[in-house]
Amino acid sequence: MSVLSLLGPEGLDWLFVPGADVWVTDMVKEEAVRDPDPGSDQRTGQRDILATWFADNADRIHEQPTVEGEEYRKAMTNWRDAGSKPESKPSWSNRGDRSILSAMTVIDGLIQEGEAIVAIMDDRKVRAALRVLELDMDMMSTETFVIWMSETFDIKQADTAWQTIKLIMGDSVPTLRPGDDEPVSTFKI
Repeated sequence: MSVLSLLGPEGLDWLFVPGADVWVTDMVKEEAVRDPDPGSDQRTGQRDILATWFADNADRIHEQPTVEGEEYRKAMTNWRDAGSKPESKPSWSNRGDRSILSAMTVIDGLIQEGEAIVAIMDDRKVRAALRVLELDMDMMSTETFVIWMSETFDIKQADTAWQTIKLIMGDSVPTLRPGDDEPVSTFKI
């Protein structure tokens, strides 16, 4: 989501184009809109875009509560109650990823015959962990999602969107590697 937010709310709205339900875990949402810590990614503009987009689309997005999210909320409450000392702040590290892993096992059990889960995910380690769980789901990168929007749904802005993302993100852009198993044709509906 944070990569799509680089395109503004219009890029995020592409998540609704296929007509599927949009799910996000509580921790992924929290990480996307939180105030950045000093020394971490300071793209506050993207966080503002995401916060507004979540608020504007609250009725269209399913937020999946997770144990990871609940534990983090408790830790943050305790931290604030203890005086909010920066050196004692609970870590964000991998919490969103862990929330996805736990949420997928719940969501996988809710899928009916003929339905599918398609997760947009760039983190290779999380993708590998989800494959090990052998859930009934497909994964695609943000790059593949943008190509899908262009080729299958004929969104003209998507034709150049990945180049825009690459220019903004530079060396940190998540890209497909040779051998990544996610041909766009797999996801055509």
